[in-house]
Amino acid sequence: MNHSDLPENLPIRTESGFLIIHKPEGMTSSDLVVVARKKLRLKKVGHTGTLDRAASGLMILPIGSCTSFSSVFLEKEKSYEAWVKPGESTDSGDKEGEILESLPKEQTAAWFQENQNLLKELFLEVPTWETQEAPDVSALKVNGRRRSDLFREGVALVPAIRKIRVYQYELGDFSAESIQFKIRVSAGTYIRKIVMDISDRAGFPLRLERLVRTSIGKIHLNQADSYENLLEGKVKIHPPEAILEFPTLEIPGTEVRNVLNGRKTKLEWIPPTEFLLVSPEGEILAWCKKEEHGIHELDYKYLRVFPKN
Repeated sequence: MNHSDLPENLPIRTESGFLIIHKPEGMTSSDLVVVARKKLRLKKVGHTGTLDRAASGLMILPIGSCTSFSSVFLEKEKSYEAWVKPGESTDSGDKEGEILESLPKEQTAAWFQENQNLLKELFLEVPTWETQEAPDVSALKVNGRRRSDLFREGVALVPAIRKIRVYQYELGDFSAESIQFKIRVSAGTYIRKIVMDISDRAGFPLRLERLVRTSIGKIHLNQADSYENLLEGKVKIHPPEAILEFPTLEIPGTEVRNVLNGRKTKLEWIPPTEFLLVSPEGEILAWCKKEEHGIHELDYKYLRVFPKN
Protein backbone atom coordinates (compact mmCIF):
# COMPACT_ATOMS: atom_id res chain seq x y z
CA MET A 1 0.00 0.00 0.00
CA ASN A 2 1.39 3.38 -0.97
CA HIS A 3 1.76 5.89 1.86
CA SER A 4 -0.02 8.49 -0.25
CA ASP A 5 -3.11 6.33 -0.83
CA LEU A 6 -5.81 8.04 1.23
CA PRO A 7 -9.52 7.31 1.44
CA GLU A 8 -10.44 10.90 0.57
CA ASN A 9 -14.13 10.42 1.36
CA LEU A 10 -13.53 9.77 5.06
CA PRO A 11 -13.82 12.66 7.54
CA ILE A 12 -10.92 13.97 9.60
CA ARG A 13 -10.92 12.31 13.02
CA THR A 14 -10.57 14.43 16.15
CA GLU A 15 -10.45 11.86 18.97
CA SER A 16 -7.72 11.83 21.60
CA GLY A 17 -5.56 9.06 23.02
CA PHE A 18 -2.34 7.26 22.19
CA LEU A 19 -1.09 4.99 19.42
CA ILE A 20 1.56 2.40 20.32
CA ILE A 21 3.43 1.49 17.15
CA HIS A 22 6.43 -0.71 16.30
CA LYS A 23 8.49 1.64 14.10
CA PRO A 24 10.33 -0.28 11.39
CA GLU A 25 14.01 0.21 10.67
CA GLY A 26 14.79 2.69 7.90
CA MET A 27 12.21 5.40 8.60
CA THR A 28 12.43 8.48 10.81
CA SER A 29 10.16 9.18 13.76
CA SER A 30 8.69 12.11 11.81
CA ASP A 31 7.95 9.80 8.87
CA LEU A 32 5.93 7.57 11.22
CA VAL A 33 3.93 10.55 12.51
CA VAL A 34 3.07 11.59 8.94
CA VAL A 35 1.98 8.07 7.99
CA ALA A 36 -0.19 7.78 11.13
CA ARG A 37 -1.83 11.13 10.51
CA LYS A 38 -2.58 10.39 6.85
CA LYS A 39 -3.59 6.75 7.15
CA LEU A 40 -5.90 7.30 10.10
CA ARG A 41 -6.99 10.75 8.90
CA LEU A 42 -6.20 12.22 12.30
CA LYS A 43 -6.21 15.97 12.81
CA LYS A 44 -3.31 16.03 15.26
CA VAL A 45 -0.50 13.51 15.90
CA GLY A 46 2.73 13.99 17.86
CA HIS A 47 5.49 11.79 19.20
CA THR A 48 7.17 11.35 22.55
CA GLY A 49 10.85 11.39 21.58
CA THR A 50 12.73 10.40 18.45
CA LEU A 51 14.04 6.97 17.57
CA ASP A 52 16.93 6.85 15.09
CA ARG A 53 16.17 5.90 11.49
CA ALA A 54 18.50 2.88 11.81
CA ALA A 55 16.65 1.68 14.94
CA SER A 56 13.30 -0.04 15.22
CA GLY A 57 10.90 -0.55 18.08
CA LEU A 58 8.50 1.19 20.40
CA MET A 59 7.04 4.58 19.52
CA ILE A 60 4.23 6.21 21.51
CA LEU A 61 2.25 8.66 19.39
CA PRO A 62 -0.19 10.96 21.22
CA ILE A 63 -3.18 12.12 19.20
CA GLY A 64 -5.62 15.00 19.59
CA SER A 65 -5.48 16.80 22.93
CA CYS A 66 -3.13 14.11 24.29
CA THR A 67 -0.28 15.73 22.32
CA SER A 68 -0.10 18.00 25.39
CA PHE A 69 1.41 15.03 27.26
CA SER A 70 4.27 14.45 24.80
CA SER A 71 6.91 15.84 27.18
CA VAL A 72 5.84 13.46 29.94
CA PHE A 73 7.53 10.56 28.16
CA LEU A 74 10.82 12.32 27.42
CA GLU A 75 12.05 11.69 30.98
CA LYS A 76 10.95 8.04 31.17
CA GLU A 77 13.47 5.21 31.41
CA LYS A 78 13.91 3.31 28.15
CA SER A 79 14.99 -0.25 27.35
CA TYR A 80 16.81 -1.50 24.28
CA GLU A 81 18.22 -4.64 22.74
CA ALA A 82 21.38 -4.00 20.74
CA TRP A 83 23.53 -5.95 18.29
CA VAL A 84 27.08 -4.71 17.65
CA LYS A 85 29.19 -5.37 14.53
CA PRO A 86 32.91 -5.76 15.34
CA GLY A 87 35.46 -4.62 12.76
CA GLU A 88 33.66 -1.56 11.41
CA SER A 89 33.10 1.99 12.68
CA THR A 90 31.09 4.96 11.37
CA ASP A 91 30.84 8.63 12.31
CA SER A 92 27.31 8.09 13.68
CA GLY A 93 27.97 4.80 15.46
CA ASP A 94 25.39 2.91 13.40
CA LYS A 95 25.07 1.72 9.81
CA GLU A 96 23.52 5.01 8.67
CA GLY A 97 26.79 6.90 9.07
CA GLU A 98 29.86 7.30 6.92
CA ILE A 99 32.38 4.48 7.33
CA LEU A 100 35.51 5.51 9.21
CA GLU A 101 37.22 2.12 9.36
CA SER A 102 36.38 -1.32 8.01
CA LEU A 103 38.60 -4.32 8.69
CA PRO A 104 38.70 -7.58 6.71
CA LYS A 105 36.95 -10.48 8.43
CA GLU A 106 40.24 -12.31 9.05
CA GLN A 107 41.83 -9.25 10.72
CA THR A 108 38.74 -8.75 12.88
CA ALA A 109 38.78 -12.39 13.97
CA ALA A 110 42.53 -12.24 14.77
CA TRP A 111 42.18 -9.07 16.87
CA PHE A 112 39.17 -10.51 18.67
CA GLN A 113 40.98 -13.75 19.44
CA GLU A 114 43.82 -11.84 21.07
CA ASN A 115 41.84 -9.06 22.81
CA GLN A 116 38.39 -10.42 23.58
CA ASN A 117 38.95 -10.40 27.38
CA LEU A 118 39.85 -6.70 27.29
CA LEU A 119 36.85 -5.94 25.10
CA LYS A 120 34.51 -7.94 27.31
CA GLU A 121 35.73 -6.05 30.38
CA LEU A 122 34.92 -2.75 28.66
CA PHE A 123 31.40 -3.94 27.83
CA LEU A 124 30.90 -5.18 31.40
CA GLU A 125 31.88 -1.74 32.79
CA VAL A 126 28.92 -0.01 31.11
CA PRO A 127 26.62 -0.17 34.20
CA THR A 128 29.15 1.99 36.11
CA TRP A 129 29.02 4.85 33.59
CA GLU A 130 27.53 8.07 34.95
CA THR A 131 28.11 10.58 32.13
CA GLN A 132 28.03 10.55 28.35
CA GLU A 133 29.04 13.01 25.66
CA ALA A 134 26.27 13.31 23.08
CA PRO A 135 27.34 12.10 19.62
CA ASP A 136 28.18 14.70 17.00
CA VAL A 137 25.73 13.02 14.62
CA SER A 138 22.52 13.60 16.58
CA ALA A 139 19.29 15.58 16.47
CA LEU A 140 20.35 17.75 19.42
CA LYS A 141 20.07 21.42 18.53
CA VAL A 142 22.85 24.01 18.70
CA ASN A 143 21.46 27.53 18.20
CA GLY A 144 18.46 26.05 16.44
CA ARG A 145 20.40 23.71 14.15
CA ARG A 146 21.00 19.97 14.45
CA ARG A 147 24.43 18.91 15.68
CA SER A 148 24.57 16.39 12.82
CA ASP A 149 24.14 19.12 10.18
CA LEU A 150 26.82 21.31 11.76
CA PHE A 151 29.17 18.31 12.10
CA ARG A 152 28.75 17.40 8.42
CA GLU A 153 29.57 21.03 7.53
CA GLY A 154 32.83 20.79 9.49
CA VAL A 155 31.76 23.11 12.30
CA ALA A 156 33.68 22.53 15.55
CA LEU A 157 31.17 21.46 18.20
CA VAL A 158 31.38 22.02 21.94
CA PRO A 159 31.02 18.68 23.79
CA ALA A 160 27.51 18.18 25.20
CA ILE A 161 28.05 16.23 28.43
CA ARG A 162 25.00 14.69 30.10
CA LYS A 163 24.40 12.55 33.17
CA ILE A 164 23.19 9.03 32.48
CA ARG A 165 22.21 6.03 34.55
CA VAL A 166 22.16 2.36 33.61
CA TYR A 167 19.41 0.56 35.55
CA GLN A 168 19.70 -2.90 34.00
CA TYR A 169 22.30 -4.47 31.75
CA GLU A 170 22.82 -7.94 30.35
CA LEU A 171 25.62 -8.93 27.99
CA GLY A 172 24.63 -11.74 25.63
CA ASP A 173 26.31 -13.25 22.58
CA PHE A 174 29.96 -12.21 22.38
CA SER A 175 31.92 -13.18 19.27
CA ALA A 176 33.96 -11.70 16.42
CA GLU A 177 30.79 -11.77 14.30
CA SER A 178 28.36 -10.14 16.72
CA ILE A 179 28.04 -8.77 20.25
CA GLN A 180 24.59 -8.48 21.81
CA PHE A 181 23.35 -6.74 24.95
CA LYS A 182 20.13 -5.63 26.64
CA ILE A 183 20.04 -2.35 28.55
CA ARG A 184 17.62 -0.13 30.48
CA VAL A 185 18.77 3.47 30.79
CA SER A 186 17.78 6.96 31.87
CA ALA A 187 16.21 9.28 29.33
CA GLY A 188 18.51 10.84 26.76
CA THR A 189 21.11 8.05 26.76
CA TYR A 190 22.52 7.24 23.31
CA ILE A 191 23.10 3.51 22.88
CA ARG A 192 25.18 3.98 19.73
CA LYS A 193 27.44 6.38 21.67
CA ILE A 194 28.02 3.67 24.28
CA VAL A 195 29.29 1.49 21.43
CA MET A 196 31.41 4.34 20.00
CA ASP A 197 33.00 5.01 23.40
CA ILE A 198 33.86 1.34 23.91
CA SER A 199 35.34 1.33 20.41
CA ASP A 200 37.54 4.32 21.27
CA ARG A 201 38.70 2.78 24.56
CA ALA A 202 39.49 -0.55 22.91
CA GLY A 203 41.18 1.02 19.88
CA PHE A 204 39.08 -1.27 17.70
CA PRO A 205 36.25 -0.40 15.28
CA LEU A 206 32.71 -1.19 16.46
CA ARG A 207 29.28 0.04 15.42
CA LEU A 208 25.64 -0.79 16.01
CA GLU A 209 24.27 -3.30 13.54
CA ARG A 210 20.76 -3.32 14.95
CA LEU A 211 18.90 -1.56 17.77
CA VAL A 212 15.39 -2.26 19.04
CA ARG A 213 13.65 -0.10 21.65
CA THR A 214 11.65 -2.47 23.83
CA SER A 215 10.09 -0.19 26.46
CA ILE A 216 9.34 3.40 27.47
CA GLY A 217 8.42 3.65 31.15
CA LYS A 218 5.78 0.99 31.79
CA ILE A 219 4.83 0.60 28.11
CA HIS A 220 6.36 -2.41 26.33
CA LEU A 221 6.91 -3.32 22.70
CA ASN A 222 4.63 -6.35 23.02
CA GLN A 223 1.73 -3.89 23.43
CA ALA A 224 2.49 -2.22 20.10
CA ASP A 225 0.60 -2.48 16.82
CA SER A 226 2.70 -3.42 13.80
CA TYR A 227 3.51 -0.93 11.06
CA GLU A 228 1.56 -3.16 8.65
CA ASN A 229 -1.53 -2.77 10.83
CA LEU A 230 -1.05 1.00 10.77
CA LEU A 231 -0.94 1.00 6.97
CA GLU A 232 -4.23 -0.92 6.97
CA GLY A 233 -5.77 1.43 9.53
CA LYS A 234 -6.22 -1.44 12.00
CA VAL A 235 -4.62 -0.01 15.14
CA LYS A 236 -5.88 0.52 18.66
CA ILE A 237 -6.29 4.02 20.06
CA HIS A 238 -5.42 3.66 23.75
CA PRO A 239 -7.33 5.89 26.19
CA PRO A 240 -5.18 8.33 28.22
CA GLU A 241 -5.80 6.57 31.53
CA ALA A 242 -4.30 3.35 30.12
CA ILE A 243 -1.03 5.10 29.16
CA LEU A 244 -0.54 7.98 31.59
CA GLU A 245 0.61 7.23 35.12
CA PHE A 246 -1.08 10.21 36.78
CA PRO A 247 -3.69 9.70 39.51
CA THR A 248 -7.18 10.78 38.46
CA LEU A 249 -9.80 12.60 40.50
CA GLU A 250 -13.43 12.46 39.41
CA ILE A 251 -15.38 15.67 39.96
CA PRO A 252 -19.18 16.06 40.07
CA GLY A 253 -20.97 16.70 36.79
CA THR A 254 -22.12 20.05 38.15
CA GLU A 255 -18.47 21.24 38.27
CA VAL A 256 -17.45 20.18 34.75
CA ARG A 257 -18.34 23.51 33.12
CA ASN A 258 -16.39 25.45 35.76
CA VAL A 259 -13.25 23.38 35.16
CA LEU A 260 -13.54 23.69 31.37
CA ASN A 261 -13.80 27.46 31.83
CA GLY A 262 -10.58 27.46 33.88
CA ARG A 263 -12.19 27.97 37.27
CA LYS A 264 -10.88 25.74 40.04
CA THR A 265 -13.15 23.41 41.95
CA LYS A 266 -12.63 22.46 45.59
CA LEU A 267 -10.91 19.11 46.05
CA GLU A 268 -11.16 16.99 49.20
CA TRP A 269 -7.70 15.59 48.48
CA ILE A 270 -4.87 16.85 46.28
CA PRO A 271 -2.32 14.23 45.12
CA PRO A 272 1.32 15.15 45.85
CA THR A 273 2.22 14.78 42.16
CA GLU A 274 0.64 15.93 38.93
CA PHE A 275 -2.88 14.60 38.46
CA LEU A 276 -5.89 14.64 36.14
CA LEU A 277 -9.42 15.86 36.76
CA VAL A 278 -12.00 13.72 34.99
CA SER A 279 -15.73 13.94 34.46
CA PRO A 280 -18.17 11.28 35.78
CA GLU A 281 -17.95 9.77 32.26
CA GLY A 282 -14.17 9.47 32.54
CA GLU A 283 -13.33 12.27 30.11
CA ILE A 284 -10.11 14.15 30.95
CA LEU A 285 -10.94 17.77 31.79
CA ALA A 286 -7.68 19.15 33.15
CA TRP A 287 -4.06 18.33 33.88
CA CYS A 288 -3.13 19.75 37.28
CA LYS A 289 -0.25 20.12 39.71
CA LYS A 290 -0.31 20.72 43.45
CA GLU A 291 1.07 24.06 44.54
CA GLU A 292 4.32 23.83 46.50
CA HIS A 293 3.54 23.68 50.24
CA GLY A 294 -0.16 23.68 49.38
CA ILE A 295 -2.49 22.46 52.13
CA HIS A 296 -5.89 23.86 51.14
CA GLU A 297 -8.56 22.46 48.82
CA LEU A 298 -7.73 25.00 46.09
CA ASP A 299 -3.92 24.83 46.37
CA TYR A 300 -3.31 23.47 42.89
CA LYS A 301 -2.88 24.92 39.42
CA TYR A 302 -4.00 23.96 35.93
CA LEU A 303 -1.19 22.94 33.60
CA ARG A 304 -3.70 22.45 30.81
CA VAL A 305 -7.48 22.47 30.48
CA PHE A 306 -8.99 20.33 27.72
CA PRO A 307 -12.09 22.01 26.30
CA LYS A 308 -14.54 19.81 24.45
CA ASN A 309 -14.10 19.67 20.67
